Amino acid sequence: MSISYSQALSALHSSFIAHTSEGTVELRLIEAKELPRKGLSDEFRTPMLLIFSAPSSPILAQDNYYCDHTILGRHFWTLTPVIAPTNAPQTVKNIPLMFYQAIFN
Repeated sequence: MSISYSQALSALHSSFIAHTSEGTVELRLIEAKELPRKGLSDEFRTPMLLIFSAPSSPILAQDNYYCDHTILGRHFWTLTPVIAPTNAPQTVKNIPLMFYQAIFN
């Protein structure tokens, strides 16, 4: 199951819990944006990008993770580490952050 862009917008600044081999990691959704359609027919959804922040440890490898949200339920997403967005805070309570993206085509 995937989420829609409007669902992603409603979940901005809320937490998702990623299940990893090292336990659970809290991901905070900090950005959601639609990507250009580039000639896609109307039968396909508009591509979307989600950016999450997370504690710097453990570092998540690019992989598939179950991600739980209290309202949106459980999803199975590919998360990829990325460079921090320009406007994103680099720390929370002096703890460095990592950033991850999920792309939906």
